[in-house]
Amino acid sequence: MTHERKKSELELVARAFRAISKEVSYHGLARALLAVALEYSEATRGAVLLSEEGPLLAKADASFPRERAKVFVAHPPLAEFGLPEDLNETVLIRQDSVIRHDNYNGSAFLKSAEDFGPDDITILCLPLIHQGQTIGVLYLESARDRNSFTPECVAMMEMLASQTAASLETAQLFEALRETNRWMVKGQQIGRMGSYRWNTRTLFSRASRECYRIFDIDLEINPVPYEVFRARIHRDDFAAFERALAEAVSTKSPFHHEYRVIHRDGATLHVAVVGQFDLSPSGDVELEGIVTDVTEQKAAEQALTDARLELARTTHLASLGELAGSIIHEVSQPLTGVVMSAEACVRWLEQHPADNDRAKNSATRVVELGRRVSHVVAGLRFLVRAAPLKCAAVQINEIVDEVLHLSQRDFERNGVTLKTDFDPSLPQIEGDRVQLQQVVLNLVRNALDAMDGVTRNARILTVSTKVVGESVLVTIADTGVGIDPVSAPRLFESLYTTKSEGLGLGLSISRKIIAAHGGRIWLEKSTAQGAAFTFALPRL
Repeated sequence: MTHERKKSELELVARAFRAISKEVSYHGLARALLAVALEYSEATRGAVLLSEEGPLLAKADASFPRERAKVFVAHPPLAEFGLPEDLNETVLIRQDSVIRHDNYNGSAFLKSAEDFGPDDITILCLPLIHQGQTIGVLYLESARDRNSFTPECVAMMEMLASQTAASLETAQLFEALRETNRWMVKGQQIGRMGSYRWNTRTLFSRASRECYRIFDIDLEINPVPYEVFRARIHRDDFAAFERALAEAVSTKSPFHHEYRVIHRDGATLHVAVVGQFDLSPSGDVELEGIVTDVTEQKAAEQALTDARLELARTTHLASLGELAGSIIHEVSQPLTGVVMSAEACVRWLEQHPADNDRAKNSATRVVELGRRVSHVVAGLRFLVRAAPLKCAAVQINEIVDEVLHLSQRDFERNGVTLKTDFDPSLPQIEGDRVQLQQVVLNLVRNALDAMDGVTRNARILTVSTKVVGESVLVTIADTGVGIDPVSAPRLFESLYTTKSEGLGLGLSISRKIIAAHGGRIWLEKSTAQGAAFTFALPRL
């Protein structure tokens, strides 16, 4: 062999090893091995079968079709392939290399072997062995007269096969890394959160794919300049963001801030950012953390706030209706007396000699004004008359739980611990969900007011439900100041209150709602350590 030829061959070998060793995927390994094997051996066609994990063939298997391989590459690429059974035994199980002359019937390329004609095929088949297991096969075919598979060529193919098997470790590591990255990307997409790292010196950021989505930044921009990120922050939120960031940078304290992000199409997102400072490998101070898209959470909080406001508005309107009803009740009776007295006055004046025409006219005026006021009162009564109940089959546990959920912030603000004891087997009742929610809300608010000044013991609100006979009972108990025994008999009267700023309508309204449902409400107990109210509703 001449020096130039030897040098050329060494360069080919070096190039082949580099091509195989740089691959980090199973398909890449298979393609690289086949390419260098065909080039070095000058074989006419070939194939590589490669298992991603585990052996290709167990000892009990009788044959090895192409479909058994996880990775398959061939040249020509569209040829059908089926490894002969005797090669399964020799190559896959005994792990021996095979070189033999055959005719087209022995070819693994089932439909294209006729191209050679009879008795002129040379086959080279050798195993790819990793940690003692056959994880793949290199199969080559050449025309017999080309003398492609010399001892030197076979030795070279075995070296390439060994390099491929060794590179499989790297491919497995990269595949595990890719899989982990896919899980991380998917997890961030599901959780709507992205990770970032911001260099406080260069003002450049590196971020995950989900961060790019949240801030509507093109993936080609890497790293991300601060100006690009800055342009996405809502202008009304930017000043507060910069102050919070500057303070965190100066003190190296954990960073937490919420603000709005504006996309290029005008869409607005609410984000929450947290982070802590760390040193980069170069020694720069960097802020590393998580950005979370909380837009849906903000929408849910707004919906909850709207529901609270709507329930409060309903309660307020009901209170106004109760107040108007009480006024009507109190004013109608004296007005009726005025009308009757004025009519009697007119009759007495008409039976006597006329005392004075002015007296008659005045008395008549009283009648007219009294009747006019009565008409006004009648109109007001029609205006504030309560709407009929909208009854349906409901579950009282759900109604109570909804009110407690709406009142959660009140519990937190007042330092109240909530304890519940719901009977899960409660039957349904027939009732108006909104009005029953109002009853529960009135009782909960009264309990919170009762515990407002309590400092000697824990503030605990206990809500329980149970079935007694044909009734479903709800009890709301507090650890407040209790009810004065003198006031207890009048608690459910209209306009009677034990609170300095109360209207005396909440319990009165609750009693009327419960009565309209065919139930009753009462003070269960009252001590210096708290009070409990219970209402009962008929079960379906």
